[in-house]
Amino acid sequence: MGEHIVCCHECDELVHISNPYREGRFKCPNCGHLLFRHKEGMVEKMFAYALAALVLFVVTNYFPFLSFHVAGNTSHANFFTSIVYLFEEHEWLLGVAIMMTTLVVPLIRIILYLALFGPLYFGYIPSYSVLALKILSHSLPWGMLDVFLVGVLVSMVKLVKMGTIVPGESLWAFLALVFTIAAMQAVFNPHALWELVDRKRQEKVMV
Repeated sequence: MGEHIVCCHECDELVHISNPYREGRFKCPNCGHLLFRHKEGMVEKMFAYALAALVLFVVTNYFPFLSFHVAGNTSHANFFTSIVYLFEEHEWLLGVAIMMTTLVVPLIRIILYLALFGPLYFGYIPSYSVLALKILSHSLPWGMLDVFLVGVLVSMVKLVKMGTIVPGESLWAFLALVFTIAAMQAVFNPHALWELVDRKRQEKVMV
């Protein structure tokens, strides 16, 4: 097994790694920045997590998120209705930000994970792997479901004094979705995927 060279994104140090497929965390010896982590069974775990995340995403956006009872009146809310309400109140920037960070970008990331790890699970590397990995890398800062969850919890604490809040099925699915995506981020190793894509390209050139 040949030696691998990895460039640190923080200090640009070229790090020589003799065995990058050993399970564990690999850090830069110069600045201590985490270069990448490698775990066995990443493809199988990521494919299972992506399938679970897709199901939870559908449930989160289909069922009511919260029911609010006050003065004999009841109102139901989910992700889509909250975004529509913001647009109706002419909060365009906030509405677009919530739509992107809670609906569009998470769905794109889940679909890309399925499109990448589904073929890998069945034994072949898709031709769009490079593009998908680049999109995943650039979309990472836009995934803010955990931040939205904190906002929901703060709002529930404030609204509970005004009426009765009944959590819907969507809220529990959303909680599970946040933890599932966090687990995906902990397992995901883009370095290993780039290595697979690079080896596949070399094989095609040699043929």
